Amino acid sequence: MKNKLIYFGLLLCLAIFTGCKDEFGKTLFGPEDTVAPEKETDRTLVFLNTTDAESIQNGTAVTADPVDVIFSAAQPIGQIKEIKTSAKLSDGKSRRDQVFTVSVVQDETLLQQYKEANGYRVKFLPEEAYSVATNLINLEYDGTAAVSQSIVKIINSSKLDLDQDYLLALQLQTAEGFIIEEANRMLYLHVKRKGGSGEAQGAADLRPMTGDNTLDPDGVDLGINRNNLYYETEGYAFQNLAACTIEGLIYVDSFKASSERGDATLAGISSVWGYEAGSDQPFLIRFGDAGIEPNKLQVNAGGKTLLVNYTFREKTWYHIALTYDGTDIRFYVNSRERGSVAHSGTLNLAGAKFVIGQSFNQWRGFNGMMSEIRIWNTARTTDQLKENALDILEYDTEKASLLAYWKMNSSKPGSDNTQIADFTGNGNDLTVQVQGASSAQPKVIINQDIDINLR
Repeated sequence: MKNKLIYFGLLLCLAIFTGCKDEFGKTLFGPEDTVAPEKETDRTLVFLNTTDAESIQNGTAVTADPVDVIFSAAQPIGQIKEIKTSAKLSDGKSRRDQVFTVSVVQDETLLQQYKEANGYRVKFLPEEAYSVATNLINLEYDGTAAVSQSIVKIINSSKLDLDQDYLLALQLQTAEGFIIEEANRMLYLHVKRKGGSGEAQGAADLRPMTGDNTLDPDGVDLGINRNNLYYETEGYAFQNLAACTIEGLIYVDSFKASSERGDATLAGISSVWGYEAGSDQPFLIRFGDAGIEPNKLQVNAGGKTLLVNYTFREKTWYHIALTYDGTDIRFYVNSRERGSVAHSGTLNLAGAKFVIGQSFNQWRGFNGMMSEIRIWNTARTTDQLKENALDILEYDTEKASLLAYWKMNSSKPGSDNTQIADFTGNGNDLTVQVQGASSAQPKVIINQDIDINLR
């Protein structure tokens, strides 16, 4: 009897456990009714450049565009610039602790692809010119962003030939359960030690100033392109020109996203040269307009409007130029004609003021940099535009045709960083201004850590 009771007890227990249900009514146990575990999908990892970011979450997603790391021959040997990288998930949270590795890649196929894409005569960066301080990026369980950064130190080494382009490629290695888009996998560092001959040595930085927590004049703070810098000088020397050229180097850090353009106050409009309001401003080159994308240039000159047939990219240097020969107004991007319109008589390139980087309001400022801006009293040829894009090769023989030349690579001595000198000596010096709520005195900001390459 005792054995029978044990037997029936075991059967009862088995029946109870076999029929046990979870809260959704699914069988938890049994050879045929077991619930399969939820299938896990791979998490998408985003490789970030966090060098100048306030936090890892605010890092910039790595793209195929190279990041400049520039030294000057005047800077001391041994000077170090740190490049920081990290990662985050595009969505969801991590299901486990995970460590990712950033590695240096030196592959001749990669080098050739880089040359073709960027047009550089480039070599891999010698080992003496960099060191990997840490190559580990840690992502914790239930986290959305890594809690650490990889740090690579780029060294101003005597092993760097002056004006030679170098490449350091950093690749993020993924792990099981994580994927990364190919276009986001590699950070390209373009390293150069500039020698100071035959190239633009700096650029005026017109990007928005840091806010001073003061509300804008109408009592609001839209916070987009707020307190941007711009430059101006008297405009009378640039009026009633029988022939002329205006040219320069421009770099847009970012165009306004669609989400920022719904308010007409913000718009997708940003002036380059000239002012977009006022009856005494007959000349204007600006990005965007009603019905025109913010990465397209529009020109107003001589009462004519010209839409430039070119789509500009962010974080890319361009040489742009407008010429007038008494018959046609022509516009060039990197020495290639991108539009023209017939015109006769004289042409004005300014009203009472000639203005660089000022827009209708402080939220439409030019978010970028400019260098090597020149105004001529002749129509420059295509060859002249191409050969002299970065500098005027034969300045002494050509300076008689220059009305103004702003190299934009330093502030005027003795101006307390408030002016940029007219290199011709004609006295058309630029004075820095600020557009917005800032109560601070605007100062000339020159970025020397750049390398201007035209594609």
